[in-house]
Amino acid sequence: MTPQPGNVFASDVVDRGPWLFYDRNTQAAGATTSNTYFFFNTGITATKTQSDTNLQKGNTLPPPEAFSVQSVGFIFASTMLHADLAQFINNYFFNFNIGIKTFATGLLHMFPGGAGISASFAAGTGIASMLSAVNNGDPSLLVCRRFPDYPRIIPANVNFFLNVIVGSGTFALAAAVASTVTSPAYGGLNLLAVLDGILDREVQ
Repeated sequence: MTPQPGNVFASDVVDRGPWLFYDRNTQAAGATTSNTYFFFNTGITATKTQSDTNLQKGNTLPPPEAFSVQSVGFIFASTMLHADLAQFINNYFFNFNIGIKTFATGLLHMFPGGAGISASFAAGTGIASMLSAVNNGDPSLLVCRRFPDYPRIIPANVNFFLNVIVGSGTFALAAAVASTVTSPAYGGLNLLAVLDGILDREVQ
């Protein structure tokens, strides 16, 4: 392969291609939200499976990997209640750091993840208003905020951090809506963070 300009790896040593890293944070219904939610700080473990993250080690990439971040996005689960989702979006912001430098910051609705539902409701159950839900942006990759011309490089063995931080104040998540034969249990926080870009890794 021919290295791109600025590539620090030798030709035919590195496999370069599209990749995304994801990590999930959850919190139970009825709990008070935290001041900070730390994403990508824990790799895959026995209790945090690949359904929740695909990072092997928290906050770092093993050599010789390097990741060119071209998009940061957030996806709320469809099981969140509308009031909790709306208040969380209003009250929290994020910082994305590589080393000690902040490379991206903003409100969550400014960085949609390009997946999930845009709206839904449980018609005909008699509790449609409680089961309504909206997503953080539209379920389309076209709505993601991307910066491919100005990627942010995460080198191997350099710590990176994606933290969602309270601004306006914490709040109590609503109590869960009980599950029925027509719907699962709703409530709590379920937020997935996604870093999309180009991964350099060892040729297999």
